[in-house]
Amino acid sequence: MKKINKEMLNAWMYKGKDDLLFAKAAFKETEFYSQICCLCQQAVEKYIKAAILATKGEIAKEDKIHNLNILAKRCKPLADLSRFEKDLRILTQSYIPARYPDESHLEVFSENEAKKCIEIAEKVIGFIEEKLEK
Repeated sequence: MKKINKEMLNAWMYKGKDDLLFAKAAFKETEFYSQICCLCQQAVEKYIKAAILATKGEIAKEDKIHNLNILAKRCKPLADLSRFEKDLRILTQSYIPARYPDESHLEVFSENEAKKCIEIAEKVIGFIEEKLEK
């Protein structure tokens, strides 16, 4: 394993936690459910990238993607996220439709979907945090 830049590792986690906290606050105060789903995806993406950084010592060019399932495979052996495959797919599939208008993506996310995204993000982030503490 390469030397870990702890400052960058902490920065990735800080940004991810910030996204999740904002999503949770917005959920209590607004009905911007699409943006909440997007923030949850981003929070988990940043934590996965922190795990990749801890595993490989860098975020490589091929890691600069948004598909959480693909990224999850790159942070092994530190964090085996295979148990979250379905959850990561849900977050990944909410990312593009929440951000960009497209004829094939005219979705508006519901309160239940936003709540589910928050729950998934909390679960995955908690797991990654536990692995990064070791």
